[in-house]
Order: sequence, then C-alpha cells, then structure tokens
Amino acid sequence: MRNRSAWTTAALTGAAFVGKLHKFDEYFGASRAAGQGGEVQTAAQQETALRILAQAWGAKEDGS
Repeated sequence: MRNRSAWTTAALTGAAFVGKLHKFDEYFGASRAAGQGGEVQTAAQQETALRILAQAWGAKEDGS
C-alpha cells in the first residue's frame, strides 16, 4: 500500500510539473474542494466505527 501511494504521488507530481494534471475541481467538484459535501457523522456513528476498528485491531473491551 505504501509503495502504491508513493508511486501515485510521484506520478501526479510529474504530471503536475509538465502541465498534464487536471485541476482538483475537475476530479472532485468545487464542493469537495471547499470542504463541503457529504454528511457529518453523529457521535453514535463515530463511536460505532471506532469500536469496529478497535475490534479489528484486536483491542479488548473492558466493559466499563
């Protein structure tokens, strides 16, 4: 995964230097560039996601 990320970064950097990289908005739209779009997670949704992630990483719930 790290190698893929490094390769992608290098490829995009190279494309940007030679003027072949499109603007961010062309890929993701202006609303994404402004930090908008998508829904905000509730505290309950965040806690559920964190519990699932912790469980996947092998954490044990202490019951408190």
